[in-house]
Amino acid sequence: MDTTLFHNPNAGEEAHTQEELVALLEEAGLHVQVYGTKGQALRKGLKKLRDLVVIAGGDGTVGRIARSLPERGRRCAVLPLGTANNLARALGPWPSPEHFAAGWAKAAHRHLNLAVAEAEEDGFGEHRFVESVGFGAFAQAVESADEEGLEGVEAGRAIFRRALAEAPVVHAHLRVDDHEQVVETLLVEVMNIPLFGPNLPLAPESRPGNGLLDVVLLPPERRAEMLEWLRAPAAGHPPVEILRGATVTLRWPGGPIRVDDEPQEFDEACTVSFHIEVEPLTFLIPPECLAAPQKARS
Repeated sequence: MDTTLFHNPNAGEEAHTQEELVALLEEAGLHVQVYGTKGQALRKGLKKLRDLVVIAGGDGTVGRIARSLPERGRRCAVLPLGTANNLARALGPWPSPEHFAAGWAKAAHRHLNLAVAEAEEDGFGEHRFVESVGFGAFAQAVESADEEGLEGVEAGRAIFRRALAEAPVVHAHLRVDDHEQVVETLLVEVMNIPLFGPNLPLAPESRPGNGLLDVVLLPPERRAEMLEWLRAPAAGHPPVEILRGATVTLRWPGGPIRVDDEPQEFDEACTVSFHIEVEPLTFLIPPECLAAPQKARS
């Protein structure tokens, strides 16, 4: 099968050379053309897509390419070479490039809808996203992690605990489908898959490709529970409130905002609307992963 491989050689902690990946995939019957994951190399690859699109990298790489794909008809696959690998875990991860090479021909399929956030306010605009859009405490945590150059799941969870401990209470107007309410919360996360950030399953019942968004709220009285949960997210469900719907509108009073793993310079009051794109992407996954999405690692 003719295959486009987007490879980020800097992803994760292990060495996965381009030559090794190409040789492995070619031996498995795939005819591979390789492109980079940023800049002109990425733009060139997106113009010359083949029948199968394989993305080798972490969440940032996978999200960037998934959002940029000009068509939805081709099959895709993720070789999770990053640290958290949230999207791969949500879809159903290949344990290694070797497992993908051995199993791609008999792989199962899982859909993933992309989501869209848009606001009328100048400076925010429209954003497509794969994982989530965050407001408040956890958006501040991502910004702080970037500023301090922190990497890794445990370092990320530590800075999330710090941000949450200091987070102010926010009142925001929220509409999920036809239900409106004013919420008192420490954060809002509008999630498209179960996991985000440093491998946190904030919306564990979310299912990629179901056409719905999960809105995660954290009431102030649950701050201490959440701080404790952040020490071991794999141990149980998070102490949050979750609302689910096809469309969401949030009137946010101002403060940190994050789209996927990118902090936004815009932190003013705004009204942001969310919806799901109708035509999904299709990913190849191991057949045994169809039962349920993966959980956070311990």
